[in-house]
Amino acid sequence: MATVSENEARAARGPVGPRERCAHTITDRFSLANTYLVNAERLFIVDPGSELNARLTLTYLQRFLHRSYSDIDLIVLTHLHPDHTDGVAYLRRECRVPVAASAIARQLAESEQQGQSNRVMPRITHLAGQMLPGTLHHLDLFPPNYSAQAKMVDFWLEDVAGLPYHADWRVIASPGHTPESLCLYNPFTRELLCGDTLVTMEGGSPLIGGTTNRRQLNETLHTLRSLEIRYLYPGHGRPILSPHPFQDMTVTW
Repeated sequence: MATVSENEARAARGPVGPRERCAHTITDRFSLANTYLVNAERLFIVDPGSELNARLTLTYLQRFLHRSYSDIDLIVLTHLHPDHTDGVAYLRRECRVPVAASAIARQLAESEQQGQSNRVMPRITHLAGQMLPGTLHHLDLFPPNYSAQAKMVDFWLEDVAGLPYHADWRVIASPGHTPESLCLYNPFTRELLCGDTLVTMEGGSPLIGGTTNRRQLNETLHTLRSLEIRYLYPGHGRPILSPHPFQDMTVTW
């Protein structure tokens, strides 16, 4: 039997380059909160922020991607504010799939249950973003109720780990908006799903902020800028398709 070397196999496949992007944006015109449907061999959903968004996502799945609910194997939460999680209950009834979120949220939930929430709860978040003219006005000023929200989570995600069932996607811890905030990054498609770590203003430029910890925010920003990103998908506002998505970024404290 003839054998083929790995180099020959690669040559036969052609040059390795960026793959086609696979995140689809689902939003409703009322809340302007984004849910993402990631279409690959199997599918996962990111931040189903309302039952309406969840219904729109499943309709889009069938009508435009021509796929079934059974192709979904995971729901991922970039953080635990209700405007990113309220559609989970509906999706679980319809699809019966597990939910994943940052392992930091589990620590915060345990601290709440032990009566130590005053030590770990973040300050009112994203207030600066609310005050800037031209930004999108989404109401997530208060910290999540971690004890309640953690009950819906099945998988706890660690920084730099691969996403369960989706090895091409990496978990990137991005504290700032909330301590448990995370991004999902695919180096092959150069896509970054960033929740509220970054949002976009009406003009299309990104905004990062929402913390008094400048060192932590700078570390998050340094990490994200080190990634090769062409498609940036925020939790609120329009996605940015650009070879330099951070070029006109606004930083708030």
